[in-house]
Amino acid sequence: MRYIGWFIALFLPHLLVAETPRNSLEIRLISEVRSVQAGRLFFLGLQLKHPPGFHSYWKHPGIVGLATTVDWELPPGFGAGEIQWPAPQTVMMAGHKAQGYEDEILLMIPITAPQKLTATRVDLTARVSWMSCGKVCSPAVKIPFSISLPVSNKLEFDSQTQPFFQKARALVPRPDGSWQARVQRRQNQIILTLAPPTPIQDLHEIHFFTADGQVDSDQQQAVDLQSDGRIRMTLYPAEAAGEAAATLPGVVVIRRREGPPCFLEISPAY
Repeated sequence: MRYIGWFIALFLPHLLVAETPRNSLEIRLISEVRSVQAGRLFFLGLQLKHPPGFHSYWKHPGIVGLATTVDWELPPGFGAGEIQWPAPQTVMMAGHKAQGYEDEILLMIPITAPQKLTATRVDLTARVSWMSCGKVCSPAVKIPFSISLPVSNKLEFDSQTQPFFQKARALVPRPDGSWQARVQRRQNQIILTLAPPTPIQDLHEIHFFTADGQVDSDQQQAVDLQSDGRIRMTLYPAEAAGEAAATLPGVVVIRRREGPPCFLEISPAY
């Protein structure tokens, strides 16, 4: 439990003394579409631009940090889905490895409009909470960001914002049935074995990001390429993790020496 105590000691003073958190992020709420159609799903996005040296956190931050969350205020009949998280990066906080983002990212959120709309314009508000950290941390709680869109019968994408959404979709991890994943516990280790559809000859880097905190994000991950093309990863459980989990949910980021990276969502059973 040492990480929980360390987290409280590190961040609680900032939470107590900050009357108005300094916004170390540039944040915008943007829409992929110019208007809303009855019964149609569309996407809004939280565009986060981190200053140099700052980061925010993934849906599971690892051993330290707080994930970005959104509480919605929507017109009657509208519904918001879960954040579609881009693949995370390893970020450093006070010398410890965590799971988050640097530079610029877009957190996409699907919004569903009701089957009938009588209004000519709708206002959508996201109350966003986040933790942005560099040498110091800037917490923010339920900061409102709003957008107003007209109601129309015609679907029209916004040419200014759609490229951000297209880029973000390519960064969201997906399951891939052509990959096989197996996991087992071995004393104080978690052994994850991945079988790609074809052996990877030019593997540059591979990293597992824990989606539920089972794996200690601060520990080194050992990677062993097997002669049959399988990839064997040795992971270490977080101190607060028990042995009750039936699966190992997370994201594997595979980077080759050439070509685009692979973002693989997995949840193999023990």
